[in-house]
Amino acid sequence: MKIEVHFHTTLQPRTLQGWQRETSVELPPGSRLLDLLQALQLELDPEQVLLVVDGKLVDVDYILADGERVSLIPAMSGG
Repeated sequence: MKIEVHFHTTLQPRTLQGWQRETSVELPPGSRLLDLLQALQLELDPEQVLLVVDGKLVDVDYILADGERVSLIPAMSGG
């Protein structure tokens, strides 16, 4: 199945072509969001990143479906 991934602001990986905003990943059916993060080789602290699938906040155990769009958004705090 194909999953679209959108990286927000500081989570955008840098490549030889510049900052990468989006990518797509092929995963086997039944894959979880954690599997996607591992496939992307991202070491993200789930406590510091909002994991959003098609506009809905989810956790790393969320089971992905073909064609879904995952947004990785840095959690902000301030005072």
